[in-house]
Amino acid sequence: MKTSSSQLNHSQEYLAALDIGSNSFHFVLARKLGDHLQVVHTEKYRVQLAQGLNTENILDQSAIERGLSTLAHLATTTRHIHPENFRAVATFTLRKAKNVTTFLTAAKKVFPFEIEIISGHEEARLIYQGVAHHRESNEQQLILDIGGGSTECIIGERENTLALESLNIGCVSYQQRFFPTGEITSTAFKDAIRSAKHQIDSMCKRFKTIGWQQVIGTSGTIKTITKIINFDNKIQRAVNLKELNALKKHLLQFKHQQYIKMAGLKESRQTVICSGVAILIALFECLEIRQINFCKYALREGVLFEQLSNSPRNNVRASTINGFIERFNIDKQHAKSVSDLANIIFNAVKTSWKLTDAIYPELLHAAISLHEVGMNINASGYQKHGQYILEQTDLAGFNQEQQKALAWLVGNQRNKISPLIAKQWHLLAKSTLEKLCFIIRLSVLLNQQRHADKHGIIAIDNEKNTLTITLDTAWLLARPIIDTELFYEQKMVKKLACQLKIISN
Repeated sequence: MKTSSSQLNHSQEYLAALDIGSNSFHFVLARKLGDHLQVVHTEKYRVQLAQGLNTENILDQSAIERGLSTLAHLATTTRHIHPENFRAVATFTLRKAKNVTTFLTAAKKVFPFEIEIISGHEEARLIYQGVAHHRESNEQQLILDIGGGSTECIIGERENTLALESLNIGCVSYQQRFFPTGEITSTAFKDAIRSAKHQIDSMCKRFKTIGWQQVIGTSGTIKTITKIINFDNKIQRAVNLKELNALKKHLLQFKHQQYIKMAGLKESRQTVICSGVAILIALFECLEIRQINFCKYALREGVLFEQLSNSPRNNVRASTINGFIERFNIDKQHAKSVSDLANIIFNAVKTSWKLTDAIYPELLHAAISLHEVGMNINASGYQKHGQYILEQTDLAGFNQEQQKALAWLVGNQRNKISPLIAKQWHLLAKSTLEKLCFIIRLSVLLNQQRHADKHGIIAIDNEKNTLTITLDTAWLLARPIIDTELFYEQKMVKKLACQLKIISN
């Protein structure tokens, strides 16, 4: 990256995004101009993480070192960017890698910015935002993004997504599976296309029912295919299935990947062009696509756009929570009562308990807003049903770690406490999540009988990990069930490395 330090003196004016993909790392730097962004620099690093992912989903040391080397280089050239203005997201390979902790732990030593691992559906949503905010259209559009390890398919209209799907088919993983020796055969193409179709079939009916007026392709695979087919054209035009099949036939003539020489094909794409063509043919045939246009904007631009201070991203998580409240008919008034009490406790302890990071009060509010999401399934064990719902569903705006934390907080709001596994947390602190759980449990307990009157707290004192609550004696005597529950809760929260003391006055 050639941007000098003098250009970045006003670091708050700049936003940056890094897409840690399975094939390449994509970096983009932009300057804020009012409500808009001006891209000032982009960089692509061919890392090929997915090549190091074996059949047991273990990332080999060579791939880890390639990734770390790239991050170390970026760290030296991006040190003037404000940490809050740099968002790095990791996709398929780090989602799948069982030893992802090894990579993330090592990355912290060479890369000063946080790395978020996002779900396939969140990746798809952000890809769509990258396209939608740089390509104005009033028509419903199908967006396709063939990555190194996964393929994202999205239908949307303007800035709204209507359907999302992330498929485990990618140009690197399919190259390893169907073209492992580099040999190009009709059988290999046929098997790759059949396998991709098997994955795509699961979403076909749903996507065709919603429909679209135009198809847009993004990222390297579709960019390369479009470039090859349009190489002799002065104006780039849409690609159709006939041209894709002609390209496949042309590739078969080379017999081996090392001999491929085609105008418009970079050497770095030589090994994955066959698998990429096979996946795109499968998409065309399954979804009955007539033609596809290419758009250069994708995930990194979607990540970048949502960092704008006045962008919809500030409301994405809130919109997600509100959608769940309506969908599961959650008692808003009760949730507000629990939230009001939790805010009182949180404000009393946030300094001494070091709950200063903005994500923690947001997680606290989200968990309380959704703490009864499982109520309609089974009232007696609603917290565990709620945990399952939040673990398995799509939560737009939340990365994987935030979603996991939210589900755990909801699932442990009452009764037995399941332990947190320390190695799961890289951006969030285990001890802090336990303290949030403590606050939620106490707030839910003191509101469990849904009385409209005050909570009964006279004073709150805390010292280290001990919280002392002084309750109005008359209030407590009028609620013998709460009095009993508090007795048992004092024993239970010790599992959270916290102490609870109750005084009546």
